[in-house]
Amino acid sequence: MDICVVGAGIGGLALAHGLLADGHRVRVLERAAGPTRGGAAVTIFSNGAAALAGLGVTDGAAPGAPIETLTSVDAYGRRIMRADLTVLWRRTGHQVRTMPRAELIDRLTAGLPAGTVRYDAAVESVRAGADGAEVGSAAGTERYDVVVGADGHRSAVRRSVLGPAPADEVGWDTWQGLTEVLPSIAAGRTGLLAVGTAGLVGMMPAGQGRTQWWFDVRRGAGPEPADVGTVDWLRRRFARYAEPVPELLAGIADADVGRYPHVLHRVPDRWGEGPVTLLGDAAHVFPPSQAQGANQALEDAWLLRRALQGASGDAATALRRYERARVPHVRLVSRMAASERTNLPVSPPLALLARLTPPRAGGYAYLRLLHRFSSVLANERP
Repeated sequence: MDICVVGAGIGGLALAHGLLADGHRVRVLERAAGPTRGGAAVTIFSNGAAALAGLGVTDGAAPGAPIETLTSVDAYGRRIMRADLTVLWRRTGHQVRTMPRAELIDRLTAGLPAGTVRYDAAVESVRAGADGAEVGSAAGTERYDVVVGADGHRSAVRRSVLGPAPADEVGWDTWQGLTEVLPSIAAGRTGLLAVGTAGLVGMMPAGQGRTQWWFDVRRGAGPEPADVGTVDWLRRRFARYAEPVPELLAGIADADVGRYPHVLHRVPDRWGEGPVTLLGDAAHVFPPSQAQGANQALEDAWLLRRALQGASGDAATALRRYERARVPHVRLVSRMAASERTNLPVSPPLALLARLTPPRAGGYAYLRLLHRFSSVLANERP
């Protein structure tokens, strides 16, 4: 089939790998002038890594750094919980890794045949028909057997097939960066989360001496960053947090920090019309508090590729099967992420219970949750 993927992000590029391997003719249209390499780092959990492998993205050494332990502490540095994430590796065969988004995008792009991705190709409209779909852009109109919108939460494809309702901002922001800071964390295999009344601070090794760090902050509390400068604002807000938060704040500058508002789409029952569907943020953007945004896009890509393997000329039916299979998993992730509960202080009774939980048991708790999130770990067939 002739398939158009709109958007050259992680999910769209990964899908292109799988579709090309199955013999489809694939065109990826990207509105940007070149590869979209922004966005600091991403954590690919075992479900996302399994999806990448299933899509054929396995050549060469994996970028970034493995995360073998995830430790949560309160603002005073007292341990809340430690999870042994090697449990996920042993039970699924796939490590948890944090990697610069740019390196993952470069790897996905480099693995495609030359000319697969067309840049400076902003899609303006998509019209579904009985025997294909028309994609309209400034360059004209092209017809494809299948169109997949992987163009983010402001998706032109979503607007065309589901209507204009935008994603809603939920009142939280992530302020994040990827720099050579916190050498003790950068050189290790442990991620650290510090949570208190000011919000959550996350720190993950990301390879080559770099640390991925972020601050999840609820809006409307005190002065705004524009009033005092971003890093000064963060220093004031998180002034009472224990080390290594002060060390982190001493080692970053305003130019290192990017702001990402938390946004949320209602997850619809149906993601498309006729031979048109969506994946990733175009279908179901949600806050990053479960670290599943990229992972769920990869899950979508894996199951969509599998659905089209058995399409037998009826692409629309295959796409609706894919959507029905993914909706329950994505709604669970979305509901948990939208609660922002991981960014809120833990009550003393729950903190005590978590502190008494052995690290291995914490790892198995993560594994059970990933199975609830995942199509690929369940080997689903739509």
